Amino acid sequence: MNFNAIEIGNRVRFLRERRGLTLEKLAEKLHCSYSHISQAERGARSYSIDLLIDMAEFFDVSLDYLILGKKASDSNTKEELLHVIQELLTITNRM
Repeated sequence: MNFNAIEIGNRVRFLRERRGLTLEKLAEKLHCSYSHISQAERGARSYSIDLLIDMAEFFDVSLDYLILGKKASDSNTKEELLHVIQELLTITNRM
């Protein structure tokens, strides 16, 4: 597997647009320049590991997703689904 700045930029753009943020707003929230975010989204510049960590926390995704495009493992998804089911059962039992 290779480091692919363009693919990382595409994932960041997807996350940013899904949140309805402009480049300017994202740069403001991450305390970096518009130019840096813009160039990195296009793959013309790489993100620092510090900025990738900040982005992962901001977007609530893993570094594996940002850097490699890997989704959360199935076991994590199952645990999350079981938790949601339990919450729904608790709510419906209160009714």
